[in-house]
Amino acid sequence: MKYKVMLAGNSRKLISTFFLQMDFAFDCVTSSVIFDDLKNHVQFFKPDIFIYCMRAETRDDLVTIASFHDVLGKHDIPFAAIGDSASLDFASKIPNCVPELSIKLPMSTTDMEDTITRFIKKHKAFLSSAADSPLSKALDTNASSAFDTLAKLDNALEEIEKDPAQKDSARQPESPDRHRILVIDDATIIHKTIKGYLDSKYEVATAISGKIALRFLNTKEVSLILLDYEMPDMNGPAVLEELRKDPYLATIPVVFLTGINDVEKIKNALALKPQGYLLKPVEKDSLLAKIRELID
Repeated sequence: MKYKVMLAGNSRKLISTFFLQMDFAFDCVTSSVIFDDLKNHVQFFKPDIFIYCMRAETRDDLVTIASFHDVLGKHDIPFAAIGDSASLDFASKIPNCVPELSIKLPMSTTDMEDTITRFIKKHKAFLSSAADSPLSKALDTNASSAFDTLAKLDNALEEIEKDPAQKDSARQPESPDRHRILVIDDATIIHKTIKGYLDSKYEVATAISGKIALRFLNTKEVSLILLDYEMPDMNGPAVLEELRKDPYLATIPVVFLTGINDVEKIKNALALKPQGYLLKPVEKDSLLAKIRELID
C-alpha cells in the first residue's frame, strides 16, 4: 500500500529523492508555497502527510506554512519537516510552525522512508482508535493545535534559557484548585484524547516533543508528566534523563505512555524507574486511577 505524500519547499533535490527513490512506498505530489495552492492540494489530493523539504527558507515562507498548519489540523493531516539543524531551529521560532515529525539531515533515504512510514501508520492507528470512541465528536469540535501557546512563548523562553538563575523564579505554580498535567507525545490525537478525559478535573498542557516540553517546564510548574516512550528525535527515556538532571524537575512524577508490546522494551522502560506506565490506547479508568495514586 502506498501512502499519499504532499511535498513543498525549496529543496528540489530532496523532493526529487521522494519521486525517484521512494516511489514504491509513497504516491507523491508537489505544491508551491502559496496558501491557496496548498489548500487546493489538500482538498483534491487528500494526503496522508504533508512534508516540508527545507533549504534556505524565508521567514515569509514559514509564516505561510504556519497558517497552513491550521488547515492540516482540521483535516487530521500531520505536518513533517525535513532539513538540517539550522533550518529546523529556524522553523521552531515561528509560532505554529513546529512540525509533528522533524527529520534532521543527514539521513539515509532508507531510514527516512522507514521513519515516515512508521509515523503515518502510528498516526492512522490513533485516528482509528479515537474514531470508535464516543468522545471523538466532542474532541473534534474542541480540537486545536497542540503547540500554539508554547510556540508563542519561544522568544521569552530563550531569554530565560540564557540565564538559568531565572528558571525557578519564572516557573508558575499550578492553580490551587486544579493540578496541572503535562502530556508529551508526538501524536496530537493522544493530546485530544487525554484532554477529553481530564479537562473536567485537571489543567492539561501538551507538547509534541521533548524539546518543547523542557522549554515549557522552564516557566511552568506541573504535578505530573505523561510521557510517550517512543518519539522521533528525542525519545521518552532521553526526556526523562534531562528531567532528572534538574533537581527541581526530578521530583515530578513521570508515567510512560507506550504502545510497545515488546517485553524487553517494557523492562527497559521500568529500569528507568518511572512512577508507572500505561499502554496505548490509554483507557480512561486506568489513567484516572494512576493519577489519583500519584497526585490526589
